Amino acid sequence: MSTESTQPHTPNPSDEEVAVRLPTAPLSAANQWKRAALMARLPPAFRETVSDDSEDEVDTKKQIKYGSGFQAAKAIIHEYCDYTTIHGIRYLGEKKRPILERLFWISVLVLSIFTCVKLTLNIWDKWNNNPVIVSFAEKSTPVWQIPFPAVTVCPETKTRRSLFNFTDSYHQVRDFANNVSGILDLTERQKEIYGAVTQVCEPHLHDVELGKATRKGMEIIDALTEVSPIFDDTYLNCKWRNTQKKCSEIFHKFVTEDGVCYSFNSLSPAEIFRAEGIIPDFIFREENHLSMDWNVEDGYSASADTSPYPNRVLGPGARAGLYLFMGGMEIDFDDMCRGPVQGFKILLHTPGDVAQVSKQYFRIPFDQEVLISIRPKIITTSDGLKHYEPNRRQCYFQKERDLRYFNIYSQSNCELECLANFTLAKCGCVKFSMPRNVNMPVCGAASLKCYNQAEDELLLREFNQGLASSGENSRGETECNCLPSCTSIAYEAEISQADFDYKSVINQDTPEGKEEQAKREGMKMSRVSIFFKEAQFLTSRRSELYGTTDFLANCGGLLGLFMGVSMLSIVELVYFCTVRLISNLRMRRKTRKELLQAVNKDA
Repeated sequence: MSTESTQPHTPNPSDEEVAVRLPTAPLSAANQWKRAALMARLPPAFRETVSDDSEDEVDTKKQIKYGSGFQAAKAIIHEYCDYTTIHGIRYLGEKKRPILERLFWISVLVLSIFTCVKLTLNIWDKWNNNPVIVSFAEKSTPVWQIPFPAVTVCPETKTRRSLFNFTDSYHQVRDFANNVSGILDLTERQKEIYGAVTQVCEPHLHDVELGKATRKGMEIIDALTEVSPIFDDTYLNCKWRNTQKKCSEIFHKFVTEDGVCYSFNSLSPAEIFRAEGIIPDFIFREENHLSMDWNVEDGYSASADTSPYPNRVLGPGARAGLYLFMGGMEIDFDDMCRGPVQGFKILLHTPGDVAQVSKQYFRIPFDQEVLISIRPKIITTSDGLKHYEPNRRQCYFQKERDLRYFNIYSQSNCELECLANFTLAKCGCVKFSMPRNVNMPVCGAASLKCYNQAEDELLLREFNQGLASSGENSRGETECNCLPSCTSIAYEAEISQADFDYKSVINQDTPEGKEEQAKREGMKMSRVSIFFKEAQFLTSRRSELYGTTDFLANCGGLLGLFMGVSMLSIVELVYFCTVRLISNLRMRRKTRKELLQAVNKDA
């Protein structure tokens, strides 16, 4: 009998018979996940006949390779929980954990996250709103490292009565306006002088309008100069660092809102103003001294000698400072313009600032000797704050805020420029002492009330805007937004004075004494000494209260305390969400592709 006749005939099984036989055939553990992968590609009827194995008994890596999408995602989460260094997460991913244990760890994690976030927000608030602290510098600063203050002197006597009697002119103008009989009007020249002088007199004298709404600024300044006290009769004797100096060599003419004044140690207008702000009204001399060795932020250069410009002292005391002997003719005193107070106003300011005498000054009366001892107050800013926004650190560096008319930024210069812009917008002109260009009209006597009201309105507007936008420890932003300079110098002074009997120092028994007595007849005098009180002083310094390093260190401490999180834990989380996930997906895709090829080959 042939082989074919002796062996029973076995028919070829159909696909349905394979589907029935496949579940009953024994499978090894290694082939279980291949079967699961095949289930995703076989018909639903075939999938329903295959029994699932328990997920808890399946290896995580094989779940990712061969399981369904849900099983793979769940396996990846379990894998992260097993390997993460964040405390408490591993207990959530453990299999066969009771539900109460899982709820306990969920509650602990939520509480830790909430507390950590709340405290981190507190640190963020301090870092964002209070990043700057002002403290004393590590060491004291000697006085020779800073410039001697610019000293601006303005006499209270605005006119010489022998040349122009303001009191008589004022009453004449009032009587003529009220049609008093027998009163003549002022001449045109008298009206020009009166209109100029009334701009530097007390505001209560502006009740009688006289003059034009606008005038040429140079006309006002020339008129004030013409009737003001003679320089040589006012500045009688000057000493600088105990060396006799001609007052005309160290004092230079400046225009302020108080009229024509004279300033010592101030930068020239060519250095203070930009090209647009340099106009003939403010240029009265050719300045030979330039501040080549000094600027506001860096101070004096290492190459500066003992007599740079602006001037500096080498030590404290009256002998190392400025001495002034000033006088005034009693016959020229006018009590109507400035009131019944005669003498001088003295302002101490930074050499690069334009003097604003009406805001802060010391009064020097006649027949008095006044000693002004200076205690400088300097605030510097650390380089670590340069990357902060100006509103956060509450100051401007020199190159951060450009002014239209000034080369040097300071809070005082910024406020003056803002006032000039506001006055121009409101009145159509600016005061003769305000910064401007050659095309801006200058207010005449008829515009006095307007620019005085403009200054009051600007102050009120700045107050309201600052109050509305101010923070807990920061100044509110306004339209002017004139923050202090990051490096600023203020000169605080202590004043002592005594009676000065100048007649007793003149020896009348000698011919020179008699000549001096005759020369000073009818004159009142004052003596002023200005000097640094101490050889060294403490400097304040703005620095970071909460820098970026401090912020990260505090946040890292909280994360480590409440959750055991470190920088590597964050990197680990990013790794599992990106690199590890992509790697698992590629591995899963590759495995499915191999299985599909194997199935097609078997078929």
